[in-house]
Amino acid sequence: MNHSKTINNVVSRDLAIRLPETAATKRGVSFRPQEDVWEWFDGPFRLHLDYRRFHGQTVFLREPLKHALMVFAKGSSSSHVYNLFQALTHFLSSRDEAAPLADITIAEVSSYSARLRPHEKWRLSTLNVLLQKWVALALPGVDPECAKYLRQRRKPGNTKGRAVLTRDPEEGPFSEAEYTALYKAVDTAYGKGELPLWATVLTRLLFACGGRTSQYASLKIMDFGARDGTFVLNLPQAKTREAHARSSFKEFDLSPQTGRLVQEYITVLSTSGWPEDSPLFPDSAVMTFGQKKRTADDIFFGHCTGDALTKVFAAALNPIAPPTQRLNYEPMPLAPRRFRYTFGTRLAEEGASKVVIADRLGHVDLQQVGVYVQATPKIVENIDAAMGKQLAPLAHAFKGQLVEGEEQSTQRGALGSRIIDFRVSKDPVGSCAGRGCGFSKPDACYTCFKFEPWLDAPHEKVYHRLMEQRNAHAGDERIAAINDDAIRAVQEVMAECAAVKAQRENAEQESA
Repeated sequence: MNHSKTINNVVSRDLAIRLPETAATKRGVSFRPQEDVWEWFDGPFRLHLDYRRFHGQTVFLREPLKHALMVFAKGSSSSHVYNLFQALTHFLSSRDEAAPLADITIAEVSSYSARLRPHEKWRLSTLNVLLQKWVALALPGVDPECAKYLRQRRKPGNTKGRAVLTRDPEEGPFSEAEYTALYKAVDTAYGKGELPLWATVLTRLLFACGGRTSQYASLKIMDFGARDGTFVLNLPQAKTREAHARSSFKEFDLSPQTGRLVQEYITVLSTSGWPEDSPLFPDSAVMTFGQKKRTADDIFFGHCTGDALTKVFAAALNPIAPPTQRLNYEPMPLAPRRFRYTFGTRLAEEGASKVVIADRLGHVDLQQVGVYVQATPKIVENIDAAMGKQLAPLAHAFKGQLVEGEEQSTQRGALGSRIIDFRVSKDPVGSCAGRGCGFSKPDACYTCFKFEPWLDAPHEKVYHRLMEQRNAHAGDERIAAINDDAIRAVQEVMAECAAVKAQRENAEQESA
């Protein structure tokens, strides 16, 4: 047997004795360092480290690694501890298992660096953090010269904001056309019963606040408020170095349409027996697969973890993803991170400063937000204009069915089925083929597949009102364009009405 390895194994057994029976994380979570499986909940994050993965000729690293990570657990986030653990396991999994391993040496690290592909070079930086601490603690298993070598070597980090800077069609922000297409696809899928209410609500909140999934996993019903006709969401802040993820909040105003949808969702939760201090996205109501339960005294009892919510959200949304020209009309990938990138990008396009973008995205400094303002408005304009032209033929804004009048409507005579715009007329513009919704009437109706516009209805008056609103915000194109889909839909309804009337006139003239 290798003499160095024998010594390491002996020292490791010594270390196992000296590991304390209990320790506490930065957030005050108690755990047992001597155990071979570390598992705990840290706010919306669930940590699971299985040291039994270190076996055979790597077993000598098990106890030193516990010592090193115990130090990180006391002063860093649980997600950082997990990333360091993964860094070492990736390092070991990439080497030839048949090759003997006595210590982690300069040759081993250099060989690992050479094996990494260009987009993986950042992994060396994460491994370096762990190995520097390892050597500083004088733990066995890592050659001290290795730490010195890593300090002198330039270690490329993960390319910050690459997906945003390059407008990556799979990982970066949505284009303006994609944003609109996705918004409409979600509304349509929810209306058809193809998307659950919770996923529709989460989509709207991702668009409205740009938060991380872990922040939405931390939300409670009480974090939503409605007052004086306005709607507000108090979003828990992540990465603030506070006691836990619900120690500080940032207030976001919600649009009336989104606010009413959240209100409807909370009513459903309340009817099902969920009190105000319950999670907004309860694991038992949202999860399609099991997750380890928290104890009842945990402030996050009943909450999903951020990772679990990410997976179940993507599983719910990807089947209804609209096509995008940027991927040859393949469905657009819908990872939650893309909503955050889109939120930051849209802020930059609206002229927000780095300070404002950092504040809205919850960054503690400005290092991460520069990528949002580096793309020039001209590039953005060109990309969005091109995407808009390519996507325009894919679907009409009006998706409903024109009917003669109320007698031909699906829900004729049903309470609330009539759609009226009292701002322009007391006469109905159409009927709802469903059972109503919380969206703004009739603007949202014209783009809804359940809408049944009547042939002889004041559609022109609705159109003129929408155009007046648009012209009133001519100085801010982003706000002015909010109802552009509704305007196009009304135009299409007007065109269909005109075509039907013209056809009838021609038939009458021919019969005369």
